[in-house]
Amino acid sequence: MNSARAERVCGLWLALLLATAGRAQDVTAPFPRSGEYAGQAECVRCHDGQHRRLLRGAHGAILDVKALPGCETCHGPGQAHAADEGEDPARITMPAKLTLKAQIAFCGRCHQDQIERHGGDFAGFVQAGKACTDCHEVHVRARTTERSHAHFRSRSECAAGAEPVGTKQCVECHPRRDELLAASAHASLASGIHESGCETCHGEGSLHESTNGLARLITRPDRTADGIGTCRSCHQGVDAVEFHWRGKRKPQLTSGVTCTTCHRVHVRRGSAPAAAAAAQAAPAATNRTCAKCHVPALCTMPGSTHASLGGLDVGLEAGCASCHRGGLAHAEASGRRDLVDPVRGTPSAQQANRCLQCHRDDRALQHVKQGHHERAGVGCVECHAPVHGATRVDVADEAERACQRCHPAVAQQFKLSNHHPVPEGRMRCASCHDIHGDRHRVRDLELTERRCVECHPRYRGPFVFAHQAGRRDGCVVCHEPHGTSNRRLLKQVTTQQNCLQCHGDFPSFHDQTPGAVFTNCIRCHTEVHGSNHARFLFR
Repeated sequence: MNSARAERVCGLWLALLLATAGRAQDVTAPFPRSGEYAGQAECVRCHDGQHRRLLRGAHGAILDVKALPGCETCHGPGQAHAADEGEDPARITMPAKLTLKAQIAFCGRCHQDQIERHGGDFAGFVQAGKACTDCHEVHVRARTTERSHAHFRSRSECAAGAEPVGTKQCVECHPRRDELLAASAHASLASGIHESGCETCHGEGSLHESTNGLARLITRPDRTADGIGTCRSCHQGVDAVEFHWRGKRKPQLTSGVTCTTCHRVHVRRGSAPAAAAAAQAAPAATNRTCAKCHVPALCTMPGSTHASLGGLDVGLEAGCASCHRGGLAHAEASGRRDLVDPVRGTPSAQQANRCLQCHRDDRALQHVKQGHHERAGVGCVECHAPVHGATRVDVADEAERACQRCHPAVAQQFKLSNHHPVPEGRMRCASCHDIHGDRHRVRDLELTERRCVECHPRYRGPFVFAHQAGRRDGCVVCHEPHGTSNRRLLKQVTTQQNCLQCHGDFPSFHDQTPGAVFTNCIRCHTEVHGSNHARFLFR
């Protein structure tokens, strides 16, 4: 038996003892008792009507089991009762006349599980002195009550056919709920103050009351979509879509969550929420606690780099709470956002420290805390989605979304007719840029020359006569690596304009008149990247 069930049963028996003390015991034989059995035929001789009703009822199966003594299964050994022709009621057991404690033990021989899982306010029923037979009948046709109300096929039809009965009628079966309500924030709805307080939330109760508490005929149950409308009839300022959570991002709540998923009505003001009390008595929390409200997030975990953290049976501290610190307190407080430490929105240094708890052995991240992204305040989750379905940020996401958010000008260059094949997926930004590294100088030769010659080895050198521009700015002194409108990714439209940026002191005989041979510099200076033969970079 789990802790929640144990708590319910303990509360039930405490209420049972109080109610039993005030319940008068009618004359009947006790349960259990000993004696001789009379046999089924002897019972039917006097009680044929009850026998026929029993055969049509839910307990008719008792008569079909040969191992059971028929009617005497419930009424006890009947030989003494038959001998005196039923004159002495103390010679036969009548379940309806037993004390509450004896009746629950009596019915519990076959229905112990149903008693422990009993729907509704069972402890309140016992406190009100309600026994099993006050609501349940044995010698009655099976599901007679259900059939008599079969025409109520929907909640709206139930509501239309029900009439108010008043709070006092509700309290006859639910005194415990009324006591808690009187001590709660909804005390104005308790009996003695509000004539129809219970029905304000639960709807008109005549059908429910006339059927001895048939749950299907509660016209306005709280754990359906109608429950939100019920609460908003008084709490009109609550946004039912956003669930009155502040912030730009909507909470990842599953469908079917209503106000009463987090808020409790029948609970004493200032006491811990029921969910928190249950969590304290429950075994160690797991990710299942988070899954009650955050199913979409957990559904994206399988297949990601964090799949090992997302299993439903993974301990909460080793699972969701390893990144979302304070997750257990957040769950126990029915989702208070200020109790959980979110990953997104925290300073970049805190994000890095949290991620490096598991990723500290990754060589690519050795200098991430000194990198240019860290200095710019860009945290890990700005680029990486922790619960993304892919194992790492894919090319399209990196080039078109993650990097583009902070580098829109560069993203536009890749849309020009000539560019490195990043949009096509044959390269990534990380192919050239050390994203997690500590280099921050844009003109660093490691980035502007050495990375280039990894893919263009013919220009690597060393050369006897090197192009001196590379000693300071590298390849980018002439080329725009992200994209340009010309074929060779030159910064200027023509070779002449590109060279004249640095070589304005060209010899006087180099005629630069349009159409002159000297306007095409590389006609003579063919080895512009470096030469081992000519000082002026001739072939």
